[in-house]
Amino acid sequence: MHFLRWTCLLLQIIDVQGLALDYLEIGTADFDTLAQQLHGTEGVAGLSVEPVEEHFQRLPERPPLLQKLRAAVAEADGEAELYVVRQEYMEPQCSNETVRELGLPYCLPWWFRATASLHRPAALVSVHAGPKALEAQVAMRVPTVSYASLMRRYGVTRLHLLKIDTEGFDVFILKQMLAWGEMTGQYPERLQFERNNLTDVQESQQILEALQAAYDCWIPAAEDDVQCLRLGDLAVGQPYASSGVSFPTPWWRLQLPDRLQVAGVRISLEDKDSLVVKVGDSLGIHLNRLCGPVQSTETGAVVARCALEGRYVMLLGTSQPRQVEVLGPRTAFGAFRLSLGQRCCHRGCNSSDTSLFEGYDPQCERRCREDHSCHFFTSFNSLWCITYADCEEELPERDAASVTFGLWPRELLPLPILRSSAQQSSVDWGGEAHRAIDGIFDPHFLRGSCSHTAQESQNSWWAARVDPETATAVTAVRVLGRWDCCHERLDGWEVRVGFDPDVLRNPRCGTVQSPLAAGGRRTIHCGQAMVGDMVGVVLPSGEPLTLCEVEVFGPYRW
Repeated sequence: MHFLRWTCLLLQIIDVQGLALDYLEIGTADFDTLAQQLHGTEGVAGLSVEPVEEHFQRLPERPPLLQKLRAAVAEADGEAELYVVRQEYMEPQCSNETVRELGLPYCLPWWFRATASLHRPAALVSVHAGPKALEAQVAMRVPTVSYASLMRRYGVTRLHLLKIDTEGFDVFILKQMLAWGEMTGQYPERLQFERNNLTDVQESQQILEALQAAYDCWIPAAEDDVQCLRLGDLAVGQPYASSGVSFPTPWWRLQLPDRLQVAGVRISLEDKDSLVVKVGDSLGIHLNRLCGPVQSTETGAVVARCALEGRYVMLLGTSQPRQVEVLGPRTAFGAFRLSLGQRCCHRGCNSSDTSLFEGYDPQCERRCREDHSCHFFTSFNSLWCITYADCEEELPERDAASVTFGLWPRELLPLPILRSSAQQSSVDWGGEAHRAIDGIFDPHFLRGSCSHTAQESQNSWWAARVDPETATAVTAVRVLGRWDCCHERLDGWEVRVGFDPDVLRNPRCGTVQSPLAAGGRRTIHCGQAMVGDMVGVVLPSGEPLTLCEVEVFGPYRW
């Protein structure tokens, strides 16, 4: 039985085309590595590449699933000089008794053993060791391998996560990765690499721009690591409408399967001069937001970069594009990214039962798809996995690089809100009412995207009008609360929907609400469709009301 089980696991990672790796980590050192974290996890296939012999020997392996290679990833196969810090200059060998003899202002921390630098001395050592920096390092010859050779040697045809930490050499490896992808069509689904003072600013900016053609990248708050997700076409099989050519301003509109993040739009068409691209929740032309200017590509197509969230993509100036690709973060198997740095609580965030599964699993999406009760999952760069039955309430995740996906569209139709209609009972701390519907999902008040009322004797409130040309009814409202302070004030709040401009006179949607967790987001279902174009949030206690984003949904329809 043990042999059969092992054979099945092996067959899962090797297909007729080659090896499918869950991770490739380049420049591992010997601590906080994926190889160490996942050594005891069944079914994980990974490769660790580390040039320093001492670190390499400490890395676990479990062939043929977990493998390791002693080498530096460089421009070509061969050998190169690698600069490493001498042990006597670092803790624990360096001490108060020896530091003066070494001529250092202080002992270098123990983690400097992970600062090995290819071709040149490590810049970070110079910052801390000053004139003794060269003396504190020793050059050694190490084997090198190019990214392409690495892929060929192990027969890698599919890679989930590429993690790079090579002390300023990350950019050069990423260039090789992109060249390999252009040649073979094989790109990692997810990237993690450093962007700090060890990397040339101009080179770093150039590689980020190059990555935008294939990835959606971001830098989580308070981190140096860049995180990227592979872009896919969100438009495949989706319904569209067209004005025809007779309109003064012809248009073409695509409906996405959910309100999704649109990184960009790639279009093939004849006349490119007057083309404008918009993304948003409105069926009309004017309420949606503009993407960046249309730019030509080497292939003859044009691309507009958007970085906008919405349900509809509209092209103004054409009614007959030959081909449209709506580029957004999605998995290779079709799951759509819903949020960053958030996790779901499928029975409420105050419940002890907040997930279906939580643990290491590199095949997080497959686990969710095989569980008929699972509709959402959160994946991490550590290959940690959480699956959920629903995502009605969300919390900020301690790991800001976490990503939550949905397997299929939610039964909610986003409704556009008229930003100019936003109003509230009062304004304090500069928290104007329109901030709550600016499309920025940031729960930190000081970053300028949350509304804020003053203390009232009773009934602090906020309200805005749904676009009457689009809305027929309201079925749910989703509210993002504040993270950095005072989330407990939002106790006993209510959502109101109706036609009365005085939101206090409109009927309640759903029940009286308990406080949101810090930075939490909750969907309040009305129970049945409520007719009305005014949507409001009321806090009867009169405490200051702070809302960081309000979304309104209507009955699902195509």
